[in-house]
Amino acid sequence: MKNLITLIAFLVISNTMLSQGFINMTVTGNWVKSLTESDIIGAGNDYKTSYESIDGQTLLTINPNNKNNMVHVYVTRSNDDWNDNLLLKVKRTSNGNNSTVNGSIMYQLITNASPLSGAMKLFTCYDNVTNMTLQYEITGISVLLPVKSYSTTITYTVMY
Repeated sequence: MKNLITLIAFLVISNTMLSQGFINMTVTGNWVKSLTESDIIGAGNDYKTSYESIDGQTLLTINPNNKNNMVHVYVTRSNDDWNDNLLLKVKRTSNGNNSTVNGSIMYQLITNASPLSGAMKLFTCYDNVTNMTLQYEITGISVLLPVKSYSTTITYTVMY
């Protein structure tokens, strides 16, 4: 029997707009990880404990366009078709063209929450950022999970 698990992460942009001006943000990239029986470590064993996307799987470009040029970026996911045993994490792997970025150099769990009430702060940046790179990690994959495709939508929210 062929065992196939496909994980799909879609990216969405969410901006908050205040009287100071608009925040311009561009997010590009997605991640599809397909597993087959050949990915199982060996007979009677399970899959690897974690899988990582490539470095730079997602690129962020942000123009704060406000008077203090500082923004906070939050991340959440919404479950399109997901299993609670799967844990999706994200980390920042570069500052892009900006040297003033704080936070998120280690993997952070992306929670299933409202972008404005339960989101995890990913990082804070000052001034424009171009081509900041992000990387993903997923854990919890097991031969015990039902064989199917799992997908989730990742939302990045920018706030002053």
